Amino acid sequence: MKSNAFSQPLQHDAADFRQLFKTSTCAVQRRRAQFFALLAEGRSLADLLALTRYSRVSAYGLLARYHAQGLDGLADARHGNTGAPTLLTPDEQQRLALRLHQDFEQGIVWSGKDLQRWIQTEFGKDVYLGRTYEFMRAAGFSPQKPRPQHVGGDEAAREAFKTKS
Repeated sequence: MKSNAFSQPLQHDAADFRQLFKTSTCAVQRRRAQFFALLAEGRSLADLLALTRYSRVSAYGLLARYHAQGLDGLADARHGNTGAPTLLTPDEQQRLALRLHQDFEQGIVWSGKDLQRWIQTEFGKDVYLGRTYEFMRAAGFSPQKPRPQHVGGDEAAREAFKTKS
């Protein structure tokens, strides 16, 4: 980015930015309003960066955003981010949980790979293995496996050790 971006005139004056600073309840927006109020007062770039603790790259990004969107560009856009869409619909999640509970009552314990295959065949959706464990936890299960046993372990010696205490 070019350093002459700070020489472009602002669409608002320092009083507008101070008013936004006073009325905003969002800390991010308040900090950005402070930055632009100081900029509108004619402070140098070095002063701005020292006072607001923004990096040079962040300052240029903010300035570009302000020039593109105006005062709306100072708002924290993370509030409107709903995140990634869910992979399974609520009905599919209920069917999955029901199946896991029915199989558990019959003594069948599912692994992540089993669940991954079942989701693929039942719903036609490809799911990463890590996500299957999220589905299991949501259904009330946790991934478990037995503790490892040494191949050369002697059962009699183990029992004799237990009785020594």
